[in-house]
Amino acid sequence: MVLWHDGGMSRSFIVLSVFSLALGLGLTNAGVANNPDPARSMPELEQNTDLYLFPFGLMDSIREPQGTVPMQVQAYFSGVGQVSLRTLKVYAADGVLLEELDLRGERLIGDGGLVARAHLLMETINPEITHRHDQRIFIPLEDRPELSPDVESALFRRLLDTMSEVVALQGSQLRNLKFDIYLPALFPIGSQPGDEAVLDLVLDYELNGSLQQTTIIHPVVLLEPYLPPPAGWSADGSTRNAGAWHRGDLHVHNCRDEAVSGCPSCAAESFNISGSFSNADLKPQFQALGMDWFSTTTHSYCINSDNEFNAVAAEAASLDDSSFALLCGTELTTKESGPQTGSDIFDTICFLNGNFDGRGTAHMGGHSITSRKPGGKDGFMDNCDNPLYNHMINIDNVNAEGGFTIANHPGGGGIWGGGLNFNSVARFEGMEAGQAVGCEVWNGTSWNGSPEHESWWTDRLLEGKFTWPFSGSDTHDSAVDFGVCHVWLDGPITDAALTAAMRGGKHYLSNGPFLVVNLFDANGHRIDVGGVAIVKKARVPNNYPLTVELPYNFGADVGDLEVFRGTVGDSAETLIHSAIGTSGAGTLQVPTTLPNRAHSWFRAEFTSSSGKKKAYTSLIIIALI
Repeated sequence: MVLWHDGGMSRSFIVLSVFSLALGLGLTNAGVANNPDPARSMPELEQNTDLYLFPFGLMDSIREPQGTVPMQVQAYFSGVGQVSLRTLKVYAADGVLLEELDLRGERLIGDGGLVARAHLLMETINPEITHRHDQRIFIPLEDRPELSPDVESALFRRLLDTMSEVVALQGSQLRNLKFDIYLPALFPIGSQPGDEAVLDLVLDYELNGSLQQTTIIHPVVLLEPYLPPPAGWSADGSTRNAGAWHRGDLHVHNCRDEAVSGCPSCAAESFNISGSFSNADLKPQFQALGMDWFSTTTHSYCINSDNEFNAVAAEAASLDDSSFALLCGTELTTKESGPQTGSDIFDTICFLNGNFDGRGTAHMGGHSITSRKPGGKDGFMDNCDNPLYNHMINIDNVNAEGGFTIANHPGGGGIWGGGLNFNSVARFEGMEAGQAVGCEVWNGTSWNGSPEHESWWTDRLLEGKFTWPFSGSDTHDSAVDFGVCHVWLDGPITDAALTAAMRGGKHYLSNGPFLVVNLFDANGHRIDVGGVAIVKKARVPNNYPLTVELPYNFGADVGDLEVFRGTVGDSAETLIHSAIGTSGAGTLQVPTTLPNRAHSWFRAEFTSSSGKKKAYTSLIIIALI
């Protein structure tokens, strides 16, 4: 039986029946938002199967077809009784056997479709809440029905109950099947960007004395290389032959962030049951995608002792080498404090778990840290439990160790305001106060960035709260392609060099195009990306002329290059130039002026006409004193 082909869902195999009259009883065609009774609006599977083979852990793309990378699929038995796994065979499209696992009759205990129903609920609810934007099994994202708030609330309550049952079974119905893929066997010499290799995965198993088989077909795409700077580029007027751009990911979860089958398991991560990789597994995957660093950001509520953190830190250090750096970090759960702007679903989660003090939570990336930062506990729905500190305490503790903090996915979106926003806006402060260094303006794998997070960031800039823009995939499975953080280093790649460069804003965000921002005037003053100039306000005349310089390389992509100037106290940034239909490589120079009434900044972003390529520069900041 084939679950899907060429990355798409077989919609005739398993579909959403929209809503049932009662759980498991009958089907209707009623629209979700029109159903007046949310308690009766529960999605059901149209039909069930015995053994699923989920693609969690299969890479979708690579850039460097060299060496070997680990991948995995997840076997799930939804029937009654037990099933015996025999062999997993992985074939190339031409029928060549790439890998074979002898599963030695390993047994799975059926759960009567419990996990399948959990996935269906996760794919029905707003993906900002469940983080199911991709790796979807039952409902393609574009076919997900819009839900009214009362319906979504009822489904979310049902999801929590379902996941409680899943966690209680401790993964007895699931098994992650890991294997190695030799990439030159998929993409031999002469392969070109855009080429697609197809993996055929065949699982043989025994059910009720009968040998059976399930298969999936999964494509892997060879991506274009990241585009280099334009010819003659230099960030400061010199040749810079000793330096280079280094690409990486600031938001990476691993097998410690799994509710079941983790290393160890963390029941508080109740939505994550796909079975992730260790950091040692993730390293070659990132290298295959053309990256040479990442920060490990296990949730703080999944690290519940100093010994456990020390194991994370030791693993990170052991994976550093002359060509790759692994920053030691944590995704910090913080207690929302002070006046709140907006709300999110985790306000409700904290309340449902008995925290009646009005607390909500937010997340921050704490990077290059040397000790455990508590935040929640690892029991089911215990991520709101004490010890839980506000973001100011966490930031101070990270800064004291020479690390840096980033407000993760702060802007939300959707009818709930998103899954986990940063609502303590009034008390948020940036570099101007020695607090947060960054804001995650691009979260996840969308092609065109994250407008809701970018908007939250620019709103804070307009308030005078300065942070650099950063990105993170937020992957809980394999390494994925997205708008990575490209960091300029003058010398070798090390944890310390990466930390210093990102604290200084020496980076840009992109899933392919090259784009940075520089600034100069007619008197020989020049600032490159990440520069902060402190200028006496009284010495800045009205309409002082400046030139924004934008070295770019967009290759064959055509799109719009927008240049922004922001001034603290304004209601919005000013679009000072828009280059419509830009392509190729070069350097754009945009004349502008320097405001002398308040601090200001300059930045740019590129969006391709196809919507599939995006780039953000970091900032240049002019501070008036």
